[in-house]
Amino acid sequence: MPTTIGRFFLRILLWVPPVFAAWYVLVPLLHWPIRWFLSGMALLGLPEFVTSVTQSMHGFEFMTSLSPGAVAGQAFRADAMVSAEVDARLYSYGAALMAALTLAAWHPQRWRNLWYGWLLLLPLQMLAVFAAGMKQILLSSGPAVRDQAAWASWQLEVIAYLYQFSTLIMPPVTALVVWFVLHRRFVEKFVGADVIAILRASEKKPKRAAQPESVPMPKRP
Repeated sequence: MPTTIGRFFLRILLWVPPVFAAWYVLVPLLHWPIRWFLSGMALLGLPEFVTSVTQSMHGFEFMTSLSPGAVAGQAFRADAMVSAEVDARLYSYGAALMAALTLAAWHPQRWRNLWYGWLLLLPLQMLAVFAAGMKQILLSSGPAVRDQAAWASWQLEVIAYLYQFSTLIMPPVTALVVWFVLHRRFVEKFVGADVIAILRASEKKPKRAAQPESVPMPKRP
């Protein structure tokens, strides 16, 4: 385990390239649970207009029973259906960040923490991919598609908020939170060391008492 914050950050920089390279190669395997979740929802008819979800090399494709309708300047086949492709790497790279932090900390139970961290991040990744797919289908395909889906306005707003959260905040922030929860004592050790160093530095400073300015005495004649 690193003994100073500087060494810890150096270890992070050393671990990030190989961990992200391994994550990039293992993405199709790491996305299997997301595929099972999305395919299960499609089989259950949740939502009812999604007919199937297929996994690609780095993401997923949502197939629906919705027709694109009439769009100005575009012509569609009579049997055309709306589909959406989602690059799941945009929402799952937090697992690689969490793994790099875990290996940099080199906790005695690092392999257990890697497993638990990935399991904790999976539900958020599933929700993010689902929100991205629904955003493309319902919010980016035009009013004709939204009318066919017949979703309420509050449901569309939830999808919009989930998409923004999943895109802007979720991957890095949730990775850091999960890592912190699994390495709380490790973080407390560094924070405590910094506080002790600050207290010792303040004790070494000489205390200068405020002294009144000396007033020159008049000379005797």
